[in-house]
Amino acid sequence: MTFYLINIYKQNYLYMDSMSQEPNIIDEYLQLTREYESKYGKRTIVLLQVGAFFEVYGLKQPDTGLITGSNIEEFGSFCQLNISEKKITYKGNQVVMAGFRDYTLDKYLQRITENDYNAVVYVQEKNGKVTKRVFHGVFSAGTFISYDTDSSPQITNNIMCIWIDTCKPLTRGGPSVINTKDNIIYGVACVNIFTGKSSIFEYQTQFLMNPTTFDELERYVSTLCPSEVVLISSLSETENNTILQYVGVRTNSIHRFNSNNIEVQNCMKQKYVKHILTQFFGDDTLELCKEFDNNVMSTQSFCFLMNFIKEHNPNLIKKVSLPVFDNTTNNMSLANHTLKQLNIIDDVSLDGKKTGHLSSVLAFLNKCFSAMGRRLFQHQLLNPTINIDWLNKEYQMISHLLINPELVEMFRKKLVKIRDFEKVCRQILVRKLYPSSIFHLYESLQSVQQIHTCIIEDDLLCDYLCDGSAIQERSSVYMEKSCNSILSLIDGTFYLDKCKVTNSMNSFDENIIKPGVSEELDILLKSYNDKIQLFHDVKAELNGIMNTPGSSSRASSDDVDYIKIHETDKSGLSLQITKTRSKLLKNIINDPNKKSRLGSKVLENFNYSDCEISSASTNADEIYISQLAKASKEILQYRDKLNQLISSIYLKFLDNFEKTWFSDLENIANYVAKLDVLQCKAHTAKTNNYSRPTILNNGSTKSCVSVKHLRHCLIEHLQQNEIYVTNDLSMGTDVNGLLLYGTNAVGKTSFIRALGISIIMAQSGMFVPCSEFVYVPYHSIFTRILGNDNIFKGLSTFAVEMSELRIILKMADENSLILGDELCSGTESESALSIFVAGLQELHEKDATFVFATHFHEIVHYDEIKALDKMILKHMAVYYDRQLDCLVYDRKLKDGPGTSTYGLEVCKSLYLTDDFLNKAYVIRNKYFPEMRGELSQSPSHFNAKKIRGICEHCKEAISEEVHHLAAQAEADNNGFIGSFHKNHPANLMNVCEKCHDKLHDSGSNLTKKKTTRGTLLV
Repeated sequence: MTFYLINIYKQNYLYMDSMSQEPNIIDEYLQLTREYESKYGKRTIVLLQVGAFFEVYGLKQPDTGLITGSNIEEFGSFCQLNISEKKITYKGNQVVMAGFRDYTLDKYLQRITENDYNAVVYVQEKNGKVTKRVFHGVFSAGTFISYDTDSSPQITNNIMCIWIDTCKPLTRGGPSVINTKDNIIYGVACVNIFTGKSSIFEYQTQFLMNPTTFDELERYVSTLCPSEVVLISSLSETENNTILQYVGVRTNSIHRFNSNNIEVQNCMKQKYVKHILTQFFGDDTLELCKEFDNNVMSTQSFCFLMNFIKEHNPNLIKKVSLPVFDNTTNNMSLANHTLKQLNIIDDVSLDGKKTGHLSSVLAFLNKCFSAMGRRLFQHQLLNPTINIDWLNKEYQMISHLLINPELVEMFRKKLVKIRDFEKVCRQILVRKLYPSSIFHLYESLQSVQQIHTCIIEDDLLCDYLCDGSAIQERSSVYMEKSCNSILSLIDGTFYLDKCKVTNSMNSFDENIIKPGVSEELDILLKSYNDKIQLFHDVKAELNGIMNTPGSSSRASSDDVDYIKIHETDKSGLSLQITKTRSKLLKNIINDPNKKSRLGSKVLENFNYSDCEISSASTNADEIYISQLAKASKEILQYRDKLNQLISSIYLKFLDNFEKTWFSDLENIANYVAKLDVLQCKAHTAKTNNYSRPTILNNGSTKSCVSVKHLRHCLIEHLQQNEIYVTNDLSMGTDVNGLLLYGTNAVGKTSFIRALGISIIMAQSGMFVPCSEFVYVPYHSIFTRILGNDNIFKGLSTFAVEMSELRIILKMADENSLILGDELCSGTESESALSIFVAGLQELHEKDATFVFATHFHEIVHYDEIKALDKMILKHMAVYYDRQLDCLVYDRKLKDGPGTSTYGLEVCKSLYLTDDFLNKAYVIRNKYFPEMRGELSQSPSHFNAKKIRGICEHCKEAISEEVHHLAAQAEADNNGFIGSFHKNHPANLMNVCEKCHDKLHDSGSNLTKKKTTRGTLLV
């Protein structure tokens, strides 16, 4: 018996035809594979249910052994299934197959989707004598929800649609068409199928094919880390591949559509957009939510994505939340890969997979116990806000918990037991919730109830936890009522101890439904239990016969259980006895003298002398009684009916729960998430000695920060061999800019990262690793830290630097913080110095806050740098200790740029040879005379007692000339000026050429005088 396809796209099923030939199923399977691969891409597997198995087929060519027709080889590899040959051929090719049992479908769907494949599933349905295969669904990485509630470490499953198009920039007279570059517009939509939360984002900029053009898209992608992407683009395939590389899309599950696709064209029509939005969110959606009109591209993207998900599984889009418009939020803008450059995230922490807790700031700080809490904490840290009211409320609530430490400990003990309510809500919608999950839901709600009982009198905390839940009544009362109502519903419906071990929705070893829930079930259960009891009663009577006084089989002590109830799947129940005891039973029932005592009290008109005993196995015989044989068949029938009825009642329970309690469970999930995040913030603050930030309320709109004893939250734990050296800094008020000097490894970049991390923590509503933190929130952070050279993206270090500098200079303002490490390191020094100084001037003019680590000591003497009155220079000192024979890192911020040559000092600590170091010193002294020691300097030709050296006027450049304070022209014939010789050391001044010219031009008369600060020019 095989199957053939009938109108797949209209009716989606296959009929079984007993007259058809075996190869027909192969023909139809290959046709299905071709059709779905054309729709969803080459990474598609079709699973056909054949009896109790799901099967996959392929064709093995006789000459080459190459397998074609499907991806069966890859499927067999990642699913660890054998590929075997069937005893049939198809068009001269050997048919091969792989498969698995039907009840393991969910397990293999997870493996398929984890490997970025799409699975198209057809299941069997029997209607009378006709069996048909019905389209069950399409499962992909972004649309698969397992039955598990918390076994997977993955806390999000985002599916994203990216719609890219180009246009001419608008001018006053309309679109510009002459000699102007196109603008690129990308509209993005995302749905997390674990929670039903959605968001959209739109951005337009000049179309330059470099990474910075797509910085905003990269931020969106790196934050949400989609497991599946739908790409709609009018660009070429090469351009699309480059963009996907730029923005860091890591999944292989990518579906590509161009503007010629009929569904794409329809999605650009307003009537289709309106139809989809009103279908999901109501008729007045467009009137109430004007953002849809203002973000046309992202709205189209959202509608296309919703339609795409609906085609996979219509239940997934039920109760999807109205999207959050990322363009209009109060979030801080994090540009230039800030999250990665500050180590807020790494490449794996967003997947929810287990990583070292010090691998990123997110991994270290996110100590929430529940999946709901971990999701919310991740969202807050990756989307810092400028909402001052929200931030102050978070600080207040953390402080509130810190003065009640016993509450924090209680929360932590209870939260560890709570399952993922948000995922349970989605599982209810798609009807993928095992009864075992109902048990865990019940236990979790009990934990919530216990938590709430402890804080029910704390109105401040209750109101905070229930805020935003659209609750009309007092929050503490609402939460108590909701938990009690759901607990009562579950407890009144199910045997929870039996639910605990039930991991199926259609096969039940025991009844899980309590009496009174379904009258039909109660009646059926009574009939079933009566038949089961009949077996036990007959067994008891037979045991009684064999234990009758005077019986040769009677045991010497307590009665023995001679008869056993045996059960098989096919034959059902029967009574069995061992071969040895069978002989004793035969002697009893065949004894004419005992027949009168062998009448049954439970079997009507039956005498046990009429039993038939036959061999059942090597060691046992079966006791056959016709009434029991009939009862056994009825028991099997009852079990089928019970399974169907219990499954039906269970599904009705889920239906009712969705209609009645869904929103309440979502509110409880929000309550738990906020509580978990709050305790995490409080616990982290206490454990790591973090301080509460203070937001200035001085009327100024300019961003600023003043921090004391700043620490790096990761490094202070990574570095256990020395106490972390803290530093103070104040930026954004009197001082806007800082140039930070120092040798490599002294801690410049770590300090810069510590500042950026602390600001992000503060604006995520957290306490900060320092002793004092006062600030006005920043609206944007730009970073340029080495190690982001995008080599794999085909750009040089300099190209990346200039691309990022362009964005910084374009976007920076008084509310921006720019953190840079060695800007312009990718080009020759003349250009680098010029670009760097010009960049500093621009940022200074924009009143932006900026900190740059640099080795460019040359610019210290530039007039342009000296003119930047709101920029300061500091350094982190390092020195070589000859006694210890090592380089000592001070790590404290000190005023000024410090010494300009420390590379050779580093070389000393690395044990380079003395010959090498001596050669290097000779070369340095030759070409950089300002770095010579005093003993290396030559005396003046005017007076051997006057040693040449640094210019005594500017105290920066090396002296090139000697200036007479009292002019030589004033000397007499003997060279004396009054009482002293013109070449007296006190009349000589080492100067550079530039200062010498200034002194002559000004005509000033300087003399050397002794002061309390030494000899000075006055």
